[in-house]
Amino acid sequence: MNKISASILNADFSRLKDDIDSVLPFIDEIHCDVMDGHFVDNISFGAPVIERIRSAFPETVIDTHLMIRDPEKFRTDFIAAGSDILVFHLEATPHAYITLKRIKDAGIQAGISLTPATDISLLEPLASLLDRILIMTVEPGFGGQSFIPEMLKKIKKARTLFKDIDIQVDGGINEKTLPYALEAGANVFVVGSYLFSHENKSERAAQLCSLLD
Repeated sequence: MNKISASILNADFSRLKDDIDSVLPFIDEIHCDVMDGHFVDNISFGAPVIERIRSAFPETVIDTHLMIRDPEKFRTDFIAAGSDILVFHLEATPHAYITLKRIKDAGIQAGISLTPATDISLLEPLASLLDRILIMTVEPGFGGQSFIPEMLKKIKKARTLFKDIDIQVDGGINEKTLPYALEAGANVFVVGSYLFSHENKSERAAQLCSLLD
């Protein structure tokens, strides 16, 4: 199933609920980028913000992307806050297997994200525990970057290796890049600045939905 995951990183946090409401009829997930200033050179927000989003949108899937060191240490906080999907970076921990297993044991979906330079085949030993693979199509840490075209080959390889797993892409997704990523094999599309930096957010969200048909 093809899905739009709206990244709130570029939303207006002074009116976050209004911004989410404006795109909600056209999206499948709310994407929450958690950054710690160590794994990436930026700081965003933590579990309390996700808890408030869960309270405001109890029926919407919350897709939490941990761009942090030691994801195992904070795993339970983000599960308790209401995440439906918890994704962490392979590069952030030597204990990916046990972290995935503990997320799955908690009853939610588990995923791993890879920065652009990391080989997708490294995830083959973990396939049985993966609900989702997040391929970063920019260097993680900041919104508004341009899609790296070389990642299309990585998406194609991922779809070949992992036929029944969600392949998510994040970074520079817009009306021009989404069709290429879709053709390559991605089925979940994280969209942030393209939605929330535009005056008519609903129009943008509807436009992207039409590209998935």
